[in-house]
Amino acid sequence: MRCLILSLVCVALTEGLIICHCKPKTHKLIGVLFVINLYCPQMSYFGEINVGTPPQSFYVHFDTGSTTLWVNSVYCKSSACLNHDLFDPDKSSTYHSNGEPFSIHYGTGSVTGVIGYDTVKVNQKIGLSITEPGDHFARPLHEGIMGLAYMPDKQTIVDTMIKEGLLEEPVFAFYLSQNSEKGSEVIFGGTDPNHYTGEIHWVPVEENSHWKLVIDEFEVDHHMTGWCVNGCSAIVDTGTSLLVCPEEFADTLQHKLGAVVNDDGISRFQYVFNCDDVNSLPTLTFVMNGAHLHLEPSYYVLSQDSNGNCISGIESSHSSNDGEMPHWVLGDVFLRQFYSVFDQGNGRVGFATLA
Repeated sequence: MRCLILSLVCVALTEGLIICHCKPKTHKLIGVLFVINLYCPQMSYFGEINVGTPPQSFYVHFDTGSTTLWVNSVYCKSSACLNHDLFDPDKSSTYHSNGEPFSIHYGTGSVTGVIGYDTVKVNQKIGLSITEPGDHFARPLHEGIMGLAYMPDKQTIVDTMIKEGLLEEPVFAFYLSQNSEKGSEVIFGGTDPNHYTGEIHWVPVEENSHWKLVIDEFEVDHHMTGWCVNGCSAIVDTGTSLLVCPEEFADTLQHKLGAVVNDDGISRFQYVFNCDDVNSLPTLTFVMNGAHLHLEPSYYVLSQDSNGNCISGIESSHSSNDGEMPHWVLGDVFLRQFYSVFDQGNGRVGFATLA
């Protein structure tokens, strides 16, 4: 059994198969391997990784919508870095850097820093934050991001794992639970049949993209909308909490679903539902490469707000299209409905029915 386990504090069940469980914060030692300590606050999924020699631990967000692995560092003086563990390169005997800077702008939040190299049980490029403006990264457990986008030119940590021969198959897969007590899971090197049933429906993606695919049709209550008659593009993004709809369709979709504008003036969520109506809301269907993937209202309606309304998990895109195609982001609201498999070897994403 190989034990170069990315130091995700994961369990290697067989050679080349790495599993990270998302459960309440508990340590469990199995032989010489650890079940990962993960915590799943609402709408976010974090896992613990170890960086450096001796190892320093950080909770990071697993993000298929970006490429860089970065962690909070002792160089960071931004308020977002307060009350978080900070990576200290002087305390790692395997750290080295040429001082190359990096800068990343996410949909929410941004970070700048310096590129270094250290062991995450493999020699991996790591960003050390210097500035983290605003408060987006100030949330508990948010001590970095592990970028998992499909962009081999950027040499993500999955590319390093593949290059080093650590994975049985060049794939990774997510099970994102709606219930933090039930636990979630990311697995590197294969899939976990315990979490899905039936066949995996495969959709080709564009290489050197953030897992970008084409939606052939979009239906509301099993009726075609025609919105994607010439195709819609979408990225499959574990780093986005909501389902992001093209700007030109967003308000129309909310109205079709019976949502009303949230006028509390406080919440970031623009639309809400009457909670008594949730069970009768229509199903959304994404048609991709011949598969009809149904998103039920129990997944696109979030918890109640302070006024007793049920929050819509759908929001408008900040940009209306990707070239000539309307553009979606299939975030966690979508992904919680399916077992999702990211196949870097064959350039495709797979979706399967949850077990």
